[in-house]
Amino acid sequence: MRERGFQGDVFTYGILIYGLCSIVESCPALNLFRKMAKTNCEGYLRIYGTIIGSLCKNKLVDEGLNLFFEMVSKGITPDVVVYSSLVSGLCSLGRLKEAVKFFNEMIDRGIAADLIMYNSLIHGFSREGMWKEAIRIFDRMVGEGISLDEITFTTLISCLCKKGMVVKAHEMFAFMRQKEMKPTLFTCNSLMDGLCRAGQLDEAAKLFRSIPDQGYEVNVISYNIMINGYCKSQKIDEGFQFFRDMQFQGCKPNARTYNTLIQALCRVGRVRTAKKMFNEMYVCGSQSPTSFTYTIMLDGLCKNGHVDEAIALFRSLEITKYESSIELYSILIYGMCRTGRMEEARNMFNEMSRKGFVPDVVTYNILIDGLRKKGMLLEANKLIVEMEEKGCLPNSISFNIIIQGFLRENNIPEAMNLLKEMRRRNFAPNEAVTSLLLNLAVEDSQCRATLESLPVPGALKPETFPGKSL
Repeated sequence: MRERGFQGDVFTYGILIYGLCSIVESCPALNLFRKMAKTNCEGYLRIYGTIIGSLCKNKLVDEGLNLFFEMVSKGITPDVVVYSSLVSGLCSLGRLKEAVKFFNEMIDRGIAADLIMYNSLIHGFSREGMWKEAIRIFDRMVGEGISLDEITFTTLISCLCKKGMVVKAHEMFAFMRQKEMKPTLFTCNSLMDGLCRAGQLDEAAKLFRSIPDQGYEVNVISYNIMINGYCKSQKIDEGFQFFRDMQFQGCKPNARTYNTLIQALCRVGRVRTAKKMFNEMYVCGSQSPTSFTYTIMLDGLCKNGHVDEAIALFRSLEITKYESSIELYSILIYGMCRTGRMEEARNMFNEMSRKGFVPDVVTYNILIDGLRKKGMLLEANKLIVEMEEKGCLPNSISFNIIIQGFLRENNIPEAMNLLKEMRRRNFAPNEAVTSLLLNLAVEDSQCRATLESLPVPGALKPETFPGKSL
């Protein structure tokens, strides 16, 4: 059109800009807008609003703000659509103070907020866990007679449940029904999860059973919530009833379903059943184990003394698509240390390094604790020096482990040296070390002097030493 000498007018540009924004091409739309300005075509409110909305949806909020200020500087008064776009964009980035500022500015201009803006603010505060602020916005909506929708209620119910405010979430759910609004499946699942977290399993099960009456089919998320709730409450058999029911109803379990049950079974020592579940994932072929499945299975085997099986499972990873990790090596080293197999633990630690994995402080602490329990304190102490030389700084746990060992072996000078090093690094003894130190301080004045200089608020003050006036 331009090649033939025709110059586009504001309406032509507007159509093209709307089209680009509708397919989320906000940057090309902005570039076209700039070209439009060079042809002396002035933008108007709707075009500004369209581009600002598109930029904010694409997380380009600062660009949207620049365009907003440009619009205002040209004497164009923004409307509720423009403000809603900015508030929504700012909330999505967690910039709530700025969002509230624009909200208040809009109100001061005499522009009434709409449902979209209120929902954006509620969602923004809810996502940050600021449930009190979200409730204040909700109360304001009710007070101003704004029509509430399912998004309003679902966002608040989900937030309240995550913050443990289950009673208030239940009240909100009841209020939603009072308004003759049909809760979504997501709303029901959110409230069920909150009830399970609060240990109100009977209420959660009642809600679960009511879902079909509301016209929904319970999905794998619904079942997983209930299974997880019962397993966390040590009611694994009841959790299995939901697992069997979901299979009977034709709802396919996913990796989360199996992982929840396997982890719960391992936690209470039912390793045989956990292994059966793990193997079922392979045999059925409907759901392959994930890397997290391997992690919890290895952890369960090691914590229940089945170290050889854990090693065999670990070696089987070499023929799967999953790779080893520092976490998996640490789990195996823990299992070996726990059963006194220190030479194997050390070999596994060395293998880990050979394969390019850099041990972290957790791995070192596991091995240091294993050596301590076997009375190999000098080797444990060398390991603390080694880890620091390799760029892995010991933490308070590292020092507490080795100090406890030296105190139990009555090697007071070495323990005191390490305590001084703890003081230098602003670490404090844990409860086990503190108890040993308090007993020692009763008889040893040098120990008392060292303890008085330690950064332990209250725990090791002179008046806490029994039987002596200091």
